[in-house]
Amino acid sequence: MAMAETARGTVHEWQRDHMGHINIRAYMEFFEEACWQFYAMLGLTASRLRSGEVHLAAVQQNISYQKELYPGDTIAVRTGVLEMREKVLRFRHELFNTESGDVCSTCDFTVVCLDPKARKSRPFPSDSILRANELRLPS
Repeated sequence: MAMAETARGTVHEWQRDHMGHINIRAYMEFFEEACWQFYAMLGLTASRLRSGEVHLAAVQQNISYQKELYPGDTIAVRTGVLEMREKVLRFRHELFNTESGDVCSTCDFTVVCLDPKARKSRPFPSDSILRANELRLPS
């Protein structure tokens, strides 16, 4: 399965660091935006999360930087599922420069599904598991 586009944006001047390219915080902001779009694709919408039915906890993030980005660059993020287990979801974001097509950074996330009342892990909703499996990347 191909990765799904989960974010699109533009690098801004205020995201530049003292070396002239964007700082690592900006990469994380783009990945954060992509997370919420991705969760919604899985049926884990903002209203569902706010309802108290289920919560999510990011427990690990591994980031790799391949190319610098500069103010004015346009970017997009695409996302795919690495692994879907009963209570754990692992997925990958690829942030790429839309002009060159170069992948500039990747971020692997590990997320656990939580029961907000019991404050412990619980199985993901079955509809979310089905949707995640549709976005599974080839191993």
